Amino acid sequence: MLYYTAYTLVDITNTNESKITKNKGAFLQQQNLNTLIQTIGIRSQPLDIQVTVEMAQDIVNYEFGKRYQGLHTVWKFDFSIEHSDVFAYNNNKMHHLFKDADGVAIYTGLEETNDTSTGFFETSDPNLINLYFKSYAGQY
Repeated sequence: MLYYTAYTLVDITNTNESKITKNKGAFLQQQNLNTLIQTIGIRSQPLDIQVTVEMAQDIVNYEFGKRYQGLHTVWKFDFSIEHSDVFAYNNNKMHHLFKDADGVAIYTGLEETNDTSTGFFETSDPNLINLYFKSYAGQY
């Protein structure tokens, strides 16, 4: 198994809400999570998914874009995959994780503590990065 963690400033809270008419905010949070899962799933099925919310995190300890400063809520998305090198390209083992997620539409105005007004997962612009990935040799 290969282990990864995605860190994001986008609200991907796992609410399990499937009806927009019941709780719109919870539904949109779940849709952001579903979108991230589906984006990763383009190349490999994410397994052992765990979402945690880390409140009041100092952004200096993370690799988000330069526009973000101070304390913010960070969502941590842990997952594993069974296939090696599915995200690799030109000696970069996570190339496709970053490229596939960049520019994917998200819902904003949920429980974020920052300005995600671009309306997209941002993985490449050094000023706007609101999602990035880390890989681990063993479990998270």
